[in-house]
Amino acid sequence: MNKLNVWLYDNLLTGKPNDFFGKVKSNGILSNQDLVNLIIEEGTELKRETLLAIVNRLDRIKVTKLAQGYAVNSGVCYARVGVNGCFQGALASFDKTAHKVIANFTAGAELRAALQKVEVDVLGVATVNPVIGKVKDSLTGQENSTITPNNVMIIAGDKIKIAGTATGNGVYLIQQSDKRRITCPQVIKNEPKELLVMIPDIPAGEYALEVVTQYSSSRPQLKTARTTLFDHLLLVE
Repeated sequence: MNKLNVWLYDNLLTGKPNDFFGKVKSNGILSNQDLVNLIIEEGTELKRETLLAIVNRLDRIKVTKLAQGYAVNSGVCYARVGVNGCFQGALASFDKTAHKVIANFTAGAELRAALQKVEVDVLGVATVNPVIGKVKDSLTGQENSTITPNNVMIIAGDKIKIAGTATGNGVYLIQQSDKRRITCPQVIKNEPKELLVMIPDIPAGEYALEVVTQYSSSRPQLKTARTTLFDHLLLVE
């Protein structure tokens, strides 16, 4: 049976001392290459290169059809595109400065069925590791999605202040295509619950956000650095 581990964190929105919210402990982010390796571990007559080519082609076809207005329904998710923004008047046209084409995803049938059966183990109250709750692009206002190079991202969370003397402390963006770890050297605001960080001039692609710090709310600093990885991938278009 599938199993999820959940840590509890103080619910700061209610102000009640015994209110907590649960956060699933992440086991990492899997790429298509990782998924292909899992298929090979299960057993298959197809070669790794063939499998990866098929999986990548399937992704490409899904993207193409979604961009053409089709909905894509798989066991994992139901995907469709939409448009947000206000259109002024019945004859209004699409304006990229006021409107945006967006993707919408809901859980597919197989995923919903699997989640009904999953076992959840509550590990207790998390006391040490920093937590990233939300990332907002200051230019576009997008949350947990796109970020803009040479602009500020707002990182909200808990115990995320960059502190300590360890050489690895800081904020990093990890490029998913090659796992290159890019330092974000300019931290404009450095508080336990909020970081304002200038995004470097980075190329288009998907990035994982990582915060490394020795900050502690109950002592001068931790002896060893703690690392937290944001649950969402961030996109540079």
